[in-house]
Amino acid sequence: MIEKPYRPYAATQLQLESRSWWGRNPMSYDWRRTNPAPEGTLEFFDEIDRRFFQASPLYRGEPPFAALIPFADLRGKRVLEIGCGLGSHSQLLAEAGCNLTSIDLTPRAVELTTRRLKLHDLSTDVREMDAEEMKFVDGEFDFIWSWGVIHHSADAARIIREVSRVLKPGGEFRLMVYNRRAVDSYVKIMRGILTVKPLRGMSMNDILSYYTDGYIARYYTRHELSQLINANDLKTVSTSILGQTSELLPLPGAGITGRFKYALLPKLPKGLTERVLRSVGSFLFAVAIKPETIE
Repeated sequence: MIEKPYRPYAATQLQLESRSWWGRNPMSYDWRRTNPAPEGTLEFFDEIDRRFFQASPLYRGEPPFAALIPFADLRGKRVLEIGCGLGSHSQLLAEAGCNLTSIDLTPRAVELTTRRLKLHDLSTDVREMDAEEMKFVDGEFDFIWSWGVIHHSADAARIIREVSRVLKPGGEFRLMVYNRRAVDSYVKIMRGILTVKPLRGMSMNDILSYYTDGYIARYYTRHELSQLINANDLKTVSTSILGQTSELLPLPGAGITGRFKYALLPKLPKGLTERVLRSVGSFLFAVAIKPETIE
């Protein structure tokens, strides 16, 4: 029997609120409700992927994300995705021939990801599960992937500890969280200051969370992310900065400003776009391993 560390009542309630929020607002990349396809159809999932994969030149590859996910090394391996959302990465991982298990906090994400994989005749093992309390045996997985998930959890360190537990010695964990030093982060903070949110008792972290999707949103510096990983029996191999093209013009996406923004963005030089996003983009991407022996 796995002995679980104590989780305070407040953290449990916070996680329940997060689960409720994502159940109502699945990650469909459709903030303005412009996806014309019925939910759960092939066309619906294809449109989600088109928007997602084209959001950044750093997602390039064949298949998409090949620069970030080592697909060729995963065939036949036990792979876990933490926070599958609507299944864009689950589909890519399953198509790579791995033995995939995907988990998510919400039943809606589990239902839609399962439907997506079945539509593509891919094997499905999608489970509703809290990553802070994973129901897997020790050392079950060779590779764990999580894109933009653990920063929405009540206790990110708890997830990292669980990752370390269920990852095999020598296994790899790749994850993305929000970048505290991004231009987009400073824009959010300035917006909060201009609307006098500090006078209402909101900290800088509160402001960042307020202007970000999810019931909870935490931001990290590269040093803080490495510390979080290394303090929980994993070892950081590398951290890098990524981002999405829309960040280059921090303007509202609706109305006249939105039309101007999305008309201008495609005209920006690709090389310049990549250099800027790799310097001040809103995502931190880390590669970590579980050492063969713990020092």
